[in-house]
Amino acid sequence: MRNIICFLTLRPCELFYNFVKQLPNSENIFICIDDNNYEIPGYDGKIPIIKYNNTLTQSKGYKSTYLWKDTVSISRDKALYHFCENDIEYDNIWFLEEDVFIPTLNTIMDLDNKYQQGDLLVSAHEIFDNDIETLSNLQWPNEWHWKHVSRQIKLSKPYAKSMICAIRCSKKMLNSIKKYAQKHRNLFLDECLFNTIAMHDELDIKVIPELNTITWNNEWSKELIKPHNLYHPVKCLQTQYEFRK
Repeated sequence: MRNIICFLTLRPCELFYNFVKQLPNSENIFICIDDNNYEIPGYDGKIPIIKYNNTLTQSKGYKSTYLWKDTVSISRDKALYHFCENDIEYDNIWFLEEDVFIPTLNTIMDLDNKYQQGDLLVSAHEIFDNDIETLSNLQWPNEWHWKHVSRQIKLSKPYAKSMICAIRCSKKMLNSIKKYAQKHRNLFLDECLFNTIAMHDELDIKVIPELNTITWNNEWSKELIKPHNLYHPVKCLQTQYEFRK
């Protein structure tokens, strides 16, 4: 199988790039950079860089996955466009935000060996069987971002959500996203997008324990780190290096 890793970034630093180059099978690793004017310091061409003009990806419907930039393409949208619309051979793709901590150089490979099947490997799969109007009228603390999703989504209930800072998607999963983008010329909030589309298309969703450390906000310490889990957030690259030692 060919499994790809795609890092989703804004302006990745040289320290981040140096770590990425150490990962095995570098020919299957990509870095998607949101800022088209940014160049990684010390970039030597060893890892392919994905950049797209926003006008192109937005015109193709790959936009609106980021809460704070509705109707705009960011790195996740651009990466989805790249792997959905270009003729690239792969079986699965890991989409990892740059503040996801990878404990060892073999962590991702070990997860791929353990979970060879599954269209969506994800941290959770929380299902909501209400219509979108009911969800959008929920009050705190249950309101979440349903009002935002209700302005975007073109699917009927049920809906599902999870943290998606680190997920693995199969080719079939991305084909489902491609079909939705081409039909509606828009996507919707990322934390709802993958789980909901996978559920509607009856894909194989696997909630795996190694991703239960993908959280919205947590103070991770070295004592909490397990080598086979992925962790979010660890925003300081120096801290990531210290943990990995």
